Amino acid sequence: LAILTSAAFSFVDCRLPVPAAFEELTIIALLLLVELGLQSQRKGSQPISFKKESGAAKSLAKKCAADIVSASSNRNRDAHVASSTLPTDQLGLAAKLQAAAKAGDLVFAEATMQKMMEAGSRPGIVSYGMLISAHAKAGNISESERWLEALQKSGLGSPNAICMNMLISACAKHGDIEKAEKWLQKMPKLGVEKDVMSYNAVLDACARIGDIDRAEGWLRSMREHGISPNVVSFSSVLHACAKASDAARAEHWLESMSLGEGATEPNSICYNAVIHACSKAGDIVRSAYWIDIMSGKGIQPTVNSYSTIIDKLAKEGDVEGAEEWLERMASAGIEADVVSYNMILCNHGRSGDADRAVVLFERMLSRGVTPNTVCCNLMLNLHARTGDTVSVRQRLKEMETLGVTIDKVSCNTSIKAFVKSSDVRGAEHMLQDMCRRGLRPDIFTYNAVLATCARVKDPERAEQWMRRLAAEGLEPDASSYGALVDACSQVGDVQRADVWLEKMARAGLQVSGATYGKVVEAAAKLGDVARAERLLARMDDAKLEASSSTYNALISACAKRGNIETAERWFSHMSTCGVQADVASYSAMVHACAKASDIHGAEIWVQKMEAAGVEGNVVTYNSVINACARSGDAVRAEAWFNKMLSKGIQPGVFTYNSLINAGAKSGDLARAERWLEVMSEKGVQPDDVSYSTVIHACGTKQQPQRAEKWLAKMRSGKCPGLEKPSAFCFNSVVQAWARAGDANRSSYWLTAALHDGAEGSAASFSSVVAVHIRDGSLEKGDQWLRQMISAGHPVPRTGSGSFDALASAWQQHGERTRAAAVRQLAAEAPSGPTYFSSDRGFGGAERQWQRGGARPAGNGGGGFGNRSAAWKP
Repeated sequence: LAILTSAAFSFVDCRLPVPAAFEELTIIALLLLVELGLQSQRKGSQPISFKKESGAAKSLAKKCAADIVSASSNRNRDAHVASSTLPTDQLGLAAKLQAAAKAGDLVFAEATMQKMMEAGSRPGIVSYGMLISAHAKAGNISESERWLEALQKSGLGSPNAICMNMLISACAKHGDIEKAEKWLQKMPKLGVEKDVMSYNAVLDACARIGDIDRAEGWLRSMREHGISPNVVSFSSVLHACAKASDAARAEHWLESMSLGEGATEPNSICYNAVIHACSKAGDIVRSAYWIDIMSGKGIQPTVNSYSTIIDKLAKEGDVEGAEEWLERMASAGIEADVVSYNMILCNHGRSGDADRAVVLFERMLSRGVTPNTVCCNLMLNLHARTGDTVSVRQRLKEMETLGVTIDKVSCNTSIKAFVKSSDVRGAEHMLQDMCRRGLRPDIFTYNAVLATCARVKDPERAEQWMRRLAAEGLEPDASSYGALVDACSQVGDVQRADVWLEKMARAGLQVSGATYGKVVEAAAKLGDVARAERLLARMDDAKLEASSSTYNALISACAKRGNIETAERWFSHMSTCGVQADVASYSAMVHACAKASDIHGAEIWVQKMEAAGVEGNVVTYNSVINACARSGDAVRAEAWFNKMLSKGIQPGVFTYNSLINAGAKSGDLARAERWLEVMSEKGVQPDDVSYSTVIHACGTKQQPQRAEKWLAKMRSGKCPGLEKPSAFCFNSVVQAWARAGDANRSSYWLTAALHDGAEGSAASFSSVVAVHIRDGSLEKGDQWLRQMISAGHPVPRTGSGSFDALASAWQQHGERTRAAAVRQLAAEAPSGPTYFSSDRGFGGAERQWQRGGARPAGNGGGGFGNRSAAWKP
């Protein structure tokens, strides 16, 4: 009956395809009737009661169906009869086993099988078959094979083709093509006939790894064994071609499908495989051709027909082409799915084009395509990359409105936006929101918050989150500790950073060179060369390679201290460790020499740099020019300036300031003024240092008129970028006029300084008092001395501008009362330093700086202050 029914369905399949499930159910129903009749004959007039064991009866019928279909000998038939006469409790166990196997509960199914064996009964072929199939379906190939071997040893008979096909299919899905082929070849030995599904399973394995030759070989073998390939067989070969990007072979097999004996008409899956092969090969024109052929054959192209082209164009960065095919797809009446849109959104994500991504996303919504979580996560990532926290919040709200699931990836992606924008409160709120959604933050979530704390330089907050991370039962990883070390390093708390480095090592985590480098650079920045050296030694012990930036930080720290020898030692160590010195490394060495006013040494390091094939930059040449300026060698400074121009390097404000300083230091005031004018002509805006250097140089050269001219220009508002002159400029002019003995001009400029909000220095007040004493205007001198006290400056006890000098002057003029008043004022006022050593000369601005006044440019002469401290290699 089974054979006849199967034959009937085979005949029907030729005319009208019938679902396999319908066929199986029909056969089982017929066999159930036969089995019931047989049971009635064996039991006489006592039919089996199915009241309580209806499940067993159904499973028994299925078992009988499988046994009858696979039975090919009397031995199998005897086994079937034996199993059909099992006691009722054994039938119940068999039913439970089959139910568990179908539900995928393999543990319970195996336990039931073991129970059946322990009860002394022999499970039937169906029981073994169910376990073999269930394990194969779950991908447990080794277990499926174990039960297949157990079935062979049991002597019950051979497995059926369905079990074998499922096992071969499982091997194919796991990419184990050798094992799939082994079982296909072993089927005849097991007494199981190969069928089209057996070969298709192996062909599928070939398709998954793109092995066209192997797939073609099995297709030939299939035909040689008298089995006609069906559309699934050909589609597997076509998919193998697509996987290997072999468009020519794919087209060949598509065309040969409908030729010769056993011709098969290709379906949409076959055409899509060829289109995919052409797209992967980069032949979009050919892909379009096959879409047209497909439509001409009356086969409706699917979403996959177009999406494979869209995917290829998007991955190649041709967004315009991808979007054009999206529109062609819509014009053909095929609505793109969310996956098609995701392909283009992925490209926007890679390029960081958030604007185009938003436009495409809005178009997708307008066409009624509901985004999925992946799609929304792509949008969140685009916003997060630019730190657009507003858009991230809006996107999350939109996901809730559309009913799109917000998963852990959504939250972790969103939190990156707050890291990028250094919004630590926003990052914390995002973590809390994640918890409210029932999602447990993982180590990546906490690390993002820790990274945000590091960005805002808040180590205390970072430590709080580290404690909370541990309280949640999570183990901090290298990134967690690295963020804390970074937070401490950024605020200059090197000792605290070192403590976290030790904790990291105790936790068994490998401290990276980058993490050590942050602490080394922080220590170097603070000038703590000893600690930086100790940390680098620890890096060497741990076989960690320091980066060039780490060495540069230490070399630069040595340079700032003028310690050329130590800087050279670390430069040499860097080369020994195989770290390539870069322009910053050489520039740091040049700067070290410049700091020590070693022009020759600076020039040698520039030569070494050029010999190593490293091109100098503006910092390098500025350092050499600065070294020349500090030594007062204006000619040499200008020679390096010309070389800098010949290299195509554009000078900046620091470069011109160095040239001005060189002229000032060499006593060539005209040269300094000329460079100040050239600077403006070349489009480089002079800053306060530029003018103050010239003004101080004029004062030093006893030319207060020229100093006054430059200060007046600064006050006139004709100097773009300068709001008002600095206190140093005013004080230089005040003291220059005082040294020239002009009490009125010195008083005028001190008054102007106070009017403009600039702080008059103690030396300026004292010099004005002294010049008024000298020209006999004691009343004005007395007023300036009292104003000096009101300004909070300590008045010197002795010297030309002191209490003693003013009291003596009043005494000489017969004003004993006024002299006593000054002495009383001196007794009540705090003591101050002596600024002037004689009545004729006024102490230099360098002594003024030593006593707390504004620092002059350069080393007492006409330099440009300590601006070199702002230079960083």
